Amino acid sequence: ITLLAYGAMAWDDLVLAPPAGKTGEPAMMFYGQGASITTGAYAPLGKAIQRAVPFPLWFAVPQCLDDIAAVPLCFDWGMARVIKAMEKQGINATTIFYGGHSLGGAMMPAYAASNTKNAKGMILMGSFLTRKYKNTFSSEGLAQYAFPMPTLTIGGEMDGLCRLTRIAESLHTQITLAEDPDKNTQNLPVTVIEGMSHMQFASGQAPSFVLKHDLRSEITNQDAWDQVAHDTASFMLAQLGHQDAMDRVKKRVSETKQFVSPIVTAFQMEANHQYKPPCYCESYDEYGGRIYGTCRSKPNCTGGTPWTSIAMQIMGQGDLGKNIKINGVDSTHIMTEERPTCHLPHIHGNPKAQANPGNGHSPPLCSSPDDDCTLNITTVTQQVYKNFGEFDFWRLEFNLSWADTGGVPLSAFELRTKMKSRQAVWQAANITQGQDFNRTDTPVNKGGQGDRCQEINQASIDFALKLLPEKTRQRYLKHGQGLIAGEDKGTCAAGPCWIWDALKYTTDEATGNVTINSVWFSSKNKNPYPCGDGDGLPCLAGFHYCKILSPARALEWMYVDGLRRNYGPQ
Repeated sequence: ITLLAYGAMAWDDLVLAPPAGKTGEPAMMFYGQGASITTGAYAPLGKAIQRAVPFPLWFAVPQCLDDIAAVPLCFDWGMARVIKAMEKQGINATTIFYGGHSLGGAMMPAYAASNTKNAKGMILMGSFLTRKYKNTFSSEGLAQYAFPMPTLTIGGEMDGLCRLTRIAESLHTQITLAEDPDKNTQNLPVTVIEGMSHMQFASGQAPSFVLKHDLRSEITNQDAWDQVAHDTASFMLAQLGHQDAMDRVKKRVSETKQFVSPIVTAFQMEANHQYKPPCYCESYDEYGGRIYGTCRSKPNCTGGTPWTSIAMQIMGQGDLGKNIKINGVDSTHIMTEERPTCHLPHIHGNPKAQANPGNGHSPPLCSSPDDDCTLNITTVTQQVYKNFGEFDFWRLEFNLSWADTGGVPLSAFELRTKMKSRQAVWQAANITQGQDFNRTDTPVNKGGQGDRCQEINQASIDFALKLLPEKTRQRYLKHGQGLIAGEDKGTCAAGPCWIWDALKYTTDEATGNVTINSVWFSSKNKNPYPCGDGDGLPCLAGFHYCKILSPARALEWMYVDGLRRNYGPQ
């Protein structure tokens, strides 16, 4: 009965016949509508694409029940309806292109993959191929995207629903990390329209959800449609064998790669799991154990987090240690791991694993901090993700590809970092003032002289702000909610307390500014009990743990989330 009622409804399908004056083999483009956006809202875009191509192009948007493309049978029934309507108007085309916007773009790949006959390609707008299609592997074991037809992804810089950071991920993982980048530039190209919002792929009144989450457009609707049409037409012609059009596609991909490069840089500093997964090595250290072993990156995975190595320099140097050279190497591990061992930060160079150089029981590693003092320090990091499909529960980590929507932050919520304390570094470098733990590692609110995690979080904010293109930076400084690195917060004196006590994000409702407070956990550089692999207990002396704001999270805030309050649609 439901199916009969579904088929008997009156549908508001959009079918646009080709404009006059077009020559050559005709083609059809079947397009999926965004959630709660009427089919007629895509008429201006469809007409712009028809104008941009030299051949006759039919443009059809089948209506889904309640304008929701996720409703079962939407495309199956809808395609049959619009084809019948086109046949009544005398269509004689067989070449097919698929397309879609927002939810329609998210749902179209599944339909297109099952209906490849006569299909030359697919164009996703304000949407993308989800990680579900990262379903094959390179010769070196790195996951690769594969789809049964060429697919163009078009994103908008000011798209608040399909965020620019997700489009940057698409370009980086589909093309840059591809085993054959040139081939994927042709088959899976990605472009971005600067200044374009999510709603500008359509027209008319935006649905309430879009109004709430989209950003303010900085180009006119007509400019947006024309630029999308240009990229779409170039892609279509390229798939039909026009080399000059393929050259235009490659040029646009190159421009987009440069445009999103700050995002890629920040996400690589985080060692984002979707760019490359963590290696999770269990390497032996020089003492024969695995507590201090170093995980090296491989072609198909990332050993550690580059930003933590920078954080270790900030933690260790300070005003008296500016000349200390810290060779920091980080390894990624889940903090709750206990088997085969836990993993801890370490200053290497003493033949005894349990030594704490310079603390009075072991000699320092340098004669002075100014005498070519180089310290080899290993650290440990865990990226914690929320709301995008990757979850960590105790010692389990898993991924849900269906949660890959592009609507929520992709960067880590926090970086759980285990570093050596400033006291440990100063003592190893033979700095006398390193004896004073309050000076080196105790926050001001606990009677000390500095908040080390706060200093690192401020560096994350500064790094992100410096990475931004000038126009993006000025937009954020004028309209964005500010990020403030606040004081360090304590927790109970036990590792599990620190692990589960999250980085704090507190919004001032009056100003909109967001204060970031780290959770710190530190110890003096002296072991109160026998420790090491031989004693069955880890050596926990001389560490300083921080919940760090990822520079990628700061940068993503400046591009997207920090703009919504003051720079939404007008």
